[in-house]
Amino acid sequence: MDPIEFIQESARSITNTMHKLKLKYNPFSEKPIRGNTKFFVGRVSELREIGEILGSAMHGSVANAAIVGTKGIGKSSMLNIIYYATKKQGHWVVELTASQITPRQFLIQLLYNILTENLFTINGTIKSDYLEYSSKIIDMYKKLNNYGDKVPIHYPRERIERDLEFLINEVKDRNKLCIILIDEADQFAKKSCLSLLQFFHSFLYEEGILTFLAGSPTLMEDLTKISPPIKDRIPKIINMPPLSTEESYDLIRRRLEDAHIEGAEEFEPFTREAIDKIVELCDGIPRKIIMTCSESISIAIKKNLNKIDEKIVSEAIHSLGISIGHQILNHLTPAQSEIVKAMAKLGGSTTVTQLSEYLKKSPGTIGTHLSDIYEMGYIYKERKGNNVYYRLSRELIDVLLGDKNELEM
Repeated sequence: MDPIEFIQESARSITNTMHKLKLKYNPFSEKPIRGNTKFFVGRVSELREIGEILGSAMHGSVANAAIVGTKGIGKSSMLNIIYYATKKQGHWVVELTASQITPRQFLIQLLYNILTENLFTINGTIKSDYLEYSSKIIDMYKKLNNYGDKVPIHYPRERIERDLEFLINEVKDRNKLCIILIDEADQFAKKSCLSLLQFFHSFLYEEGILTFLAGSPTLMEDLTKISPPIKDRIPKIINMPPLSTEESYDLIRRRLEDAHIEGAEEFEPFTREAIDKIVELCDGIPRKIIMTCSESISIAIKKNLNKIDEKIVSEAIHSLGISIGHQILNHLTPAQSEIVKAMAKLGGSTTVTQLSEYLKKSPGTIGTHLSDIYEMGYIYKERKGNNVYYRLSRELIDVLLGDKNELEM
């Protein structure tokens, strides 16, 4: 067959299968919510706390906050909700990811985003409110337009910091806030970022700045280890718990409703038993729910099915578990990887003492590593009598106990 015709035919077959599943498209996207609140479920208490922080900041009582939770719990989506909510109120807002970059590069991104997202129109002209500062704004923009490793050396970090302070203190309307949203802020918890945290310690003290950092449950503890004073500048911690059972059902229901063709029933193409299984096994973690539903639909398309039952969901969970399990192993340090593989050798659930004897290492060392892995959400712990047992996550069980070759130490 002609390759072009083959591709076209494959595309048509997927369209036909989607119609059999009573879906216009696969509604389970992993991308964070971007202003589309119809897919946002729950989080009433967290939203209320954010609203109170914002309201207090607008009246001079600024309390920067950390939004913390396990991977996939919805921190990025929460930052997006804050972004659009505050943007509508006319505040300056910037949303950044603290990826593996130097402090100088991060400050360059911060300054660039403040300029482009708040001082310029969509057409690339300076907003009328800031025309009196146009020459200096344009000068900054020209230096930053191709920001990154190629930024000219004559724009040193000290100048960047001065320009940030100028924009905040001189250009910004004093009745408005500059709101800085930073995702994956755990990247700052390393010695190479000490100078950046020290800058934040003074920068966050500037009037009219409100910052939200998003990261793991130990974010503030880890940042404080690098720069103890930062704790005083970020006094609020908003914990993101798992969704409740009803919220998990609601998350699935809302997305399916948006993608259903006319005449589809509530959870089609999933059977009720399949939905129950997804909710039960995904532990209220939005990303797990979304990924499991998406993978189930992909399997149904490949098999040309019109229903997704428990068997398909189990296949999807197993497939995702192996994939995610490998990602987790790649993310762990050698010492952490050694411990989870030893846990698998011991059946997947074990105590500190058992691991210490098996690996011939001190209980203190084992306990420290287990605590770190637990905080990352890769293992669980439970008390049985006087003992605390650590248990591998489902994803690590799938990859470590499902393939004996992975257990080679």
